[in-house]
Amino acid sequence: MISILSRYFAQDGYDVVVTTLWRADNEYVLDGRVRRVDVGLTEREERRGRLAKAAIRAFRYRACIAKERPDIVISFCSKANFRSAYSMTGMQIPLLVSVRNDPEKDYAPYPAKCRYMSKKAAGCVFQTPEAQRFFDAGLQKKSRVIWNPLDEKYFAETKRRGAARDRTIVTVGRITRQKNQLLLLKAFLRISRDFPQHQLLIYGEDSGDGTRAELEAYCRSSRLEDRVIFMGESSTLERDLAGAGLFVLPSDYEGMPNALAEAMALGIPCIATDCPCGGPAMLIEQFGGILVPSGKDEALADAMKSVLSDPQLADRMGSQAERVRDWVHPQRIYSEWKTYVESLISR
Repeated sequence: MISILSRYFAQDGYDVVVTTLWRADNEYVLDGRVRRVDVGLTEREERRGRLAKAAIRAFRYRACIAKERPDIVISFCSKANFRSAYSMTGMQIPLLVSVRNDPEKDYAPYPAKCRYMSKKAAGCVFQTPEAQRFFDAGLQKKSRVIWNPLDEKYFAETKRRGAARDRTIVTVGRITRQKNQLLLLKAFLRISRDFPQHQLLIYGEDSGDGTRAELEAYCRSSRLEDRVIFMGESSTLERDLAGAGLFVLPSDYEGMPNALAEAMALGIPCIATDCPCGGPAMLIEQFGGILVPSGKDEALADAMKSVLSDPQLADRMGSQAERVRDWVHPQRIYSEWKTYVESLISR
């Protein structure tokens, strides 16, 4: 999201600085015109206490903002939103926060921080109306609901029209409890005898929280080792997923899931859980697909069976899903962000 938006702002002549607190081994590439400023901790500082580290981060981040003197600060995700609100105390620079996940998980446990963020923020971008309704009326009034953009590569790829779909069921997402890949494994086990030649491909990095070990143990106990493949990360999903028989999003909660929108843009029939905070439902209800109750493996298995056993239904769902392209094109989404950002700067 940040890499796409920063590129479009830079292309439009804005001076864009991306400020980060750490570096990862595998990152999205930023546009060459976008400057990155790292305000993270050194290895020695990381060994200090929690309060000391928080103070260092806040001081260093505030110093960065004071040096850059931006017209606006835009923050993404709960921790960055909270940190920005407190670090910018006393500053007159407008702060635009962005809620990217289910507020019940990310904001409800921190009511005091949430209230301060709502008061300090000049505006907020939500992904869904359900997430928007979680917050107080003051933040809602000065906020906007804007969908996520997709990377342009998903618009360049076209599905193999007229070709038989692969005998593959795919899911994409970090291997973590939130994504609930175990639910999908349970549903796949229920239909495995009816579709003996189908495989389940799980794309996504291991979060390290022990979920992958649990999934692998379930596959062994259910004798699914040869039919469930952990694909790891991929930077070529637009090609890897093309022609897949079915995409499933089994999450317990989501914002506006890019993985689901990407599969739809590729013309893959999709099934998703009707989980908070409403993103999957918005996509499925508007562009076709099947919604199933969260956490119900029998309902998910029934939906998977209905699609896999009816090629005509699968093709109709895939064709309808492709309509999402017009709604999540990056130029369209950038235009909404630009209009909103400029309205906050001009106040």
